Amino acid sequence: MPGEAPEKARLQPVDESALHERTLASLAPYRDEDGRIYTIWATLAHHEDALRRFLVFGNHVLGKNTLPLPSRELMILRIAARARAAYEWDQHVRIARRAGLADGTILAAAQGDWDGLDELDRVLLTATDSLLDRQGVDDGLWARLTAHLGTEQVIDVL
Repeated sequence: MPGEAPEKARLQPVDESALHERTLASLAPYRDEDGRIYTIWATLAHHEDALRRFLVFGNHVLGKNTLPLPSRELMILRIAARARAAYEWDQHVRIARRAGLADGTILAAAQGDWDGLDELDRVLLTATDSLLDRQGVDDGLWARLTAHLGTEQVIDVL
């Protein structure tokens, strides 16, 4: 079937012993609790120059983003759930729990049951769905976003 995911990863993560010292240094903050480089980064290490450039963007999304951490994680989890992205789901459930989100909130966001969420998170998840479904937001949703967020935060949402 077209668009079906392969049964196993087509690219395996690069073994740490094969990485240049400067790449290992750039990946130092991107290790799990067991000291292993996260799979996404070890796989992107097949193209070390692209990896270093992508880390700058990833650092903004995951470290310097202007949205509240729990809200950002709900958006990422919504995307992961809708895309059936198991790896992203697994990684970000862990991050969301560390950010203080309860499992019930995590599942509600993923399933589209947002009644128990605050207004900001409902707006953010509505925008997430709109961006996925229509690649944009209508004027009403834009007004709701800008009522809660500054310009930099709106850019971080988009």
